[in-house]
Amino acid sequence: MLSWTQPENTVDTMLAPGKKQIVLVANGDHRRTANIACQSAQLECERQLRQAFAREGYELVRAHPEVDPALGHGFIETQAQGRDVFARIPAAAPLVVAEAVWQYSNHVVYNLWEHRGPILVASNFDGAWPGLVGALGLEACLTRHRFSSGQAGHSILWSSEKFEDGGSAKKIRQWLAEGKIDHDLSHARRFDPANFASYGAALDFGVSAAKNFRARPRLLGLYDPLCMGMINAAFDERDLTGTGIQLRRLNQSDLYARMLEVPHGEAMGYVKWLIDRGFKLKIGSNPFTDITEKAVLESGRMYAAIVRHVAEEGLDGVGIAYQLGLARLCAASDLTEAMLNSTTRPPVEYRGRPVMAGRPIMCANEADMGCAVDQALSREIYRGSGLEPLWSETTQHDIRWGDNYSGGAVFGGREFELDAFIWAFELSGNTPAGHVAESWAGMEGVRQPYDFFIENGICTRCLAKPGELVWSRVFLDQEQFCIDIGRGAAVELPATESQRRWDATTRQWPLMHAMLYGVSRDQLMARHKSNHITVSYAPDARSANEIALAKAAMAQSLGFRATICGDISLENSLESGCKAGKAVGPGES
Repeated sequence: MLSWTQPENTVDTMLAPGKKQIVLVANGDHRRTANIACQSAQLECERQLRQAFAREGYELVRAHPEVDPALGHGFIETQAQGRDVFARIPAAAPLVVAEAVWQYSNHVVYNLWEHRGPILVASNFDGAWPGLVGALGLEACLTRHRFSSGQAGHSILWSSEKFEDGGSAKKIRQWLAEGKIDHDLSHARRFDPANFASYGAALDFGVSAAKNFRARPRLLGLYDPLCMGMINAAFDERDLTGTGIQLRRLNQSDLYARMLEVPHGEAMGYVKWLIDRGFKLKIGSNPFTDITEKAVLESGRMYAAIVRHVAEEGLDGVGIAYQLGLARLCAASDLTEAMLNSTTRPPVEYRGRPVMAGRPIMCANEADMGCAVDQALSREIYRGSGLEPLWSETTQHDIRWGDNYSGGAVFGGREFELDAFIWAFELSGNTPAGHVAESWAGMEGVRQPYDFFIENGICTRCLAKPGELVWSRVFLDQEQFCIDIGRGAAVELPATESQRRWDATTRQWPLMHAMLYGVSRDQLMARHKSNHITVSYAPDARSANEIALAKAAMAQSLGFRATICGDISLENSLESGCKAGKAVGPGES
């Protein structure tokens, strides 16, 4: 007969919050240098939240220290740490996840999926650190999950007024009383082809494109999943069943081995090809501040290795994680991603033949499969529209920050007065040359910020050209595939305003000044289920509408829940307003 011994309890003393106390946690980056750099911003965000809750008679109680001496900061920086922190939190306790920085969702999301009490993801609306990006990413992870009837679920809150504005106070009050927050989602409506009869040809093409997808599924290569903890963006093979998209699991160690096979001269030649077309690149010797020759070599090698791997595997596109894998071995993948996504890119041969000559190779930054699937749909639509290859380049950006702008702007070669909320969309890499007015000549290579990219890396700093946009996001809502599609425009702002926005965010990264038709700042924050947004251009507003609606019809035919967000009427496009000489607005936040 066995003698049973109860395992020793390894959980620290459980928290016991009072009736007027709310538990607070601070989820952070996996990179300690980033957490240390962002510590002061996080504490300021928490100070603002504490005061906001105090005004309602509640106290926020941290579940872990403000500063852990062993870590040098107060974030949860590993999944094991998150597990131990949540082991002390009562399952039914109301919980605030304060986010002023980028965070790895996997540190906490499994615990949040099982939490019974109401969850509030709260972020200050500040571009200096990517807190908005982190909050949107975590909220999307929670949206993916099917909470049970015994769980209160989650809400999201943001504020650019230190949570002192009336709107924030009202929403905090509702969350305290009801365990949820209601947001205005009137801009989002289910796609119904009957409402767009004048676009019949585009709708018909979308339906036939879906049949082609299923008949010959598109193959997306994925270099390791779960980059940066983005569980919302990691789709399983079973999720994709019936969508006409299949995954090919690849390995970053194999990619690195392939990089080492690319000769020095060949690799450097690919970057020289860009420089010959005007790409600005200054090579230095300080690895902490300069782009080094080693980073240039590794960027060229990575580009060639991926292109040849695409050819060998017969892939239609790739997603590259980089973080927590190649990040310890070589330069960041940003320049490589920009090259891959560009129609105008250095030719690479495989077995004596050029690979996808004159066409972009779809590349999803950070292995975000929501973007990769979206890019695959877009490729099919642009190919059928006759706009490929000139207009077929797609990319993703972080929803980094935004601000109201009132003043002069340029669109379609015309100067006009603009009064609107303009987003600062940024991402460290991935922006294709076709999204820049002067192509490669409008890009400058800049060293990635050291706190986030220790092994160097080449950002393609540039301003996105003005033009009519299609924007979208593929995501999972309680395991149901969904796609949000809308329209907008990128605008050209004065150099001083562009610099102000760069200084308010990350000046090394590509920047798009984007306005979204019929979608306010708060509506996008309330609805968008990702830290990323996928964008592509069209030559005019009518073409952009056709692309958007064809993609909606295709996605719906593939079983996606398709939603049209905002205004896609031609008369309210920026193109129409500029031709009529009308000022565009009003500003809205």
